[in-house]
Amino acid sequence: MNLTFFFDKNAAGNPYFHYIYHSIYNRFIALYPEFNIKHQQPESGYQSAPGGMSNFQIINDDNNKTIVMSFWDRGMDVFQSGLGWEKYQIVQYIGGLGLYLNSNQIKETYNIDHIPYQYPLGVPHSYDYVDELRTEYNPENKIRKAVFIGAVYGVRKELEPWFKNHPLIDWFDGSVGIGGRDYFNKLKDYRIALSLNGNGEFCLRDLEAMGLNLPIVRSEILTPFYNPLIPDYHYIRATEPCDEACYVYRNIPTKTLAEQFIYQIEKNIDDFDNLTKIANQGYQYFDNYSRPDYIIDLFFKLVKTNNLL
Repeated sequence: MNLTFFFDKNAAGNPYFHYIYHSIYNRFIALYPEFNIKHQQPESGYQSAPGGMSNFQIINDDNNKTIVMSFWDRGMDVFQSGLGWEKYQIVQYIGGLGLYLNSNQIKETYNIDHIPYQYPLGVPHSYDYVDELRTEYNPENKIRKAVFIGAVYGVRKELEPWFKNHPLIDWFDGSVGIGGRDYFNKLKDYRIALSLNGNGEFCLRDLEAMGLNLPIVRSEILTPFYNPLIPDYHYIRATEPCDEACYVYRNIPTKTLAEQFIYQIEKNIDDFDNLTKIANQGYQYFDNYSRPDYIIDLFFKLVKTNNLL
């Protein structure tokens, strides 16, 4: 086969996408010396389109059959017209976040083999910081609050009036300028990490908190993962999932949403047994399934090269 690997070789500055993409590409060359394999650098980095930094493609040049692996927050974009995906015959789709259809429904609707995947961290040195700063979870030694640290826009802006002045929530918006090691160092000091939908349903904040061995309060996740994230086991469920796994809570009034989050924080803030259980189970999930080398090995377990024939 003549194969083109279509991905941003710089991964737009995400060091873990970069490592995963190049590792898969180089391992393919080593495993399949009989294939003619080359890399193509995208001309455009539009996230939703082919060549976006979160998308990785293997294209058979002889028949245009394509395998897509995606970390993109809005994974349903692969099925949308007008973004450039229609020029490819997609035969396998690995991953994608924000999916409201399961793999069987994707097969029935689009005739594409789909399988859920896993997601890595994204900010440079993140794994170094969580491994350096993580401690055994002890709620007695933590600030008796939930914490949110991040950019405030969209639904987060709508929720801000309820959360910003609540006595059990510390709210740091993007204007505070907490980043890098300082971000992880501050996050680790709290009993609970508050995670709110941002650019998509699932957020790096979830993995960052899990990597620090902190319990998360968040909405139920609709997006499937290869290793399921189980509500009230890996994280504390505050609300039902967003309609269609969207980043906007179209199906829940903002006041109701805020009240449900606050209820779970107030209910759990002094429940040391539950907080410790969720923290430890969340960290085990992170450690087992969210590190780049595991994600690379999983790709080779899941990829169906014969689909390209």
